[in-house]
Amino acid sequence: MQTARDFGLNRIIRPDLPLIGFIRFAAECSARYVEIRNDLADPSLLGGESPEQVRAACEETGISILTVNALQRFNDPALLQAKKDELREMMETAASVGCRQIVLCPVNDPADDRGADGRHRDLVAALKGYAPLFEELGMIGLVEPLGFAISSLRFKKQAAAGIAASGRPELYRIVHDTFHHYLSGETEVYPAETGLIHASGVPGGKLLEDMTDDDRVLIGENDVMDNRSQVAELYRRGCTAELSYEPFSPEMSRMSTNELRARVTESLKYLFVE
Repeated sequence: MQTARDFGLNRIIRPDLPLIGFIRFAAECSARYVEIRNDLADPSLLGGESPEQVRAACEETGISILTVNALQRFNDPALLQAKKDELREMMETAASVGCRQIVLCPVNDPADDRGADGRHRDLVAALKGYAPLFEELGMIGLVEPLGFAISSLRFKKQAAAGIAASGRPELYRIVHDTFHHYLSGETEVYPAETGLIHASGVPGGKLLEDMTDDDRVLIGENDVMDNRSQVAELYRRGCTAELSYEPFSPEMSRMSTNELRARVTESLKYLFVE
């Protein structure tokens, strides 16, 4: 089992901190990586900081930028050219701070009436369309199935099939998100194809169909999604992906940084118990 040093923090855990402050907070939590996002109050990936400032903070703390999260609606055929342009800009910013992986999130829209065949076709077309960019910039696309019932890409088996059909499996990996894995009801994991693990916990008291991102907290004994088994199975079967905590709950930002740091430490001890 990997050690606590081998984990990351997604910036959603503490979006109120400026990026450099977040990098330093992650280091204080003994994290090795951070994930940056483009869906916070300041949508710019670096939050107004310069690449030079971010790289200096990373060098100072030993933190690496693991991913950019995310290219949204990446499999929407109506937006493909616009998404290519967005992806290039995102990649160039990522490269400026040493990040080599971009998370790709699918259409998650109740108005999406495409059937299974159409969704597969559009997924493959998108992955083929983005492939020259990933190849040119030497990056990896991390395809993240979302387990919600309305998701256009709900299951990892669909992602795996799409990546295989794209003909460029060396450019893409799958995100195993423990929350979305649980919501989807999918039982199979794909350790060899997994390039990132997103981990968060949900306490008891809610029906599965009522769970939302805001219910996602740090993993502990009251976790109903059995993160320990999910993560243990992936690593037992040879998965080499980094693990990053991604709890969306606003509860995280209401804690002091000292309390949150202590909670992260407690959660890691629970998740990686021998």
